[in-house]
Amino acid sequence: MSLGSPPARDEIERALALQDAYEAAAPRDRDEARVAVGRMYADWRVAHEQGREFPDLFSFVRDVAGNGSVTHPDRGEVRAFWSWKSQPEGAPREVGHRYLAQACGSSRGMQVLEDSPAGRQLDSYHLWNTEVQRALVDDFELDEAAVTALAPEVWSTVSQRYAEAAEGPVVAFAADIGAASVLGKDELPRLLAHTNVGKENIKFPLPSPRHEHLPPEIDGLIADDAVRAQVRMDDFDPAGSPKDFARKLGGVDVPERLREDHEAAMWRLGLADTYEQLHPKPPTRQRATASEFLPGVDVRLVARPAAPRGPTGHGVMNPAAALSVPPPAAVPAHQPTGIER
Repeated sequence: MSLGSPPARDEIERALALQDAYEAAAPRDRDEARVAVGRMYADWRVAHEQGREFPDLFSFVRDVAGNGSVTHPDRGEVRAFWSWKSQPEGAPREVGHRYLAQACGSSRGMQVLEDSPAGRQLDSYHLWNTEVQRALVDDFELDEAAVTALAPEVWSTVSQRYAEAAEGPVVAFAADIGAASVLGKDELPRLLAHTNVGKENIKFPLPSPRHEHLPPEIDGLIADDAVRAQVRMDDFDPAGSPKDFARKLGGVDVPERLREDHEAAMWRLGLADTYEQLHPKPPTRQRATASEFLPGVDVRLVARPAAPRGPTGHGVMNPAAALSVPPPAAVPAHQPTGIER
């Protein structure tokens, strides 16, 4: 099984089970939130007993993110990353990509941040949970702004460290990647600049979604793993400008094999002011007119043959006949040109 292989059916089933278990354990009211907060305070006290003193609770949590181990001792070198969720082929419903990464990490021996010591500890605090945040503010009289800012801060810190610890190729479970997501903002930039990783060593097990507002050849270009790691969904927002996307695409470091496709995409995007202009409309079909020889029948317009030289005989050309009968062959000069000819 290659790094870029999509999740197998048993891995999807495992991911859904992990998702259901995590959601069932998430704090749903104030009492359950107090349990998570109590876990934080208990760990803080243990650190103090070990001689690791921190002036306040948040200093302790920041230390976990900044110094805790981001490597699972029983997994291999390959690290898995993730962002958001989707319904991959074979899945009966949507599943968070975090759980796909964990399921595949378990079966394929890959590192996953949430399975590392630091990630597991931070995850148990449920810092993103609104009930936990309210308990910290109301019950422990902590500053609301500081509480709200804590989760993105510590997860950004630990995610950067997790990416910097990569030792070779990595996999990213994601569909579209948002510029403000942890994967898009903190992890992929470090992986692209990493001497052990780079654009050619980032693989995506999940297919890129089809973006209908983009021409197929441009959509195919940004679906290539090396390009996909550098492009964000904000860059090709349907409400935005193709010219802006062309400028963003100009800053992408593409492999040599994609140079011509890259230049063609930038050129085409640079010609349009809206994405609608990238999809030419089919030519309007000219309306047929009624035939005076075939009442009630519309006849498609055709070019009338040029009038022959010399006598043309009696009557008027029938346009209905002109649609199906080829023009008469040339008559040798020694034969008479009777009226039937």
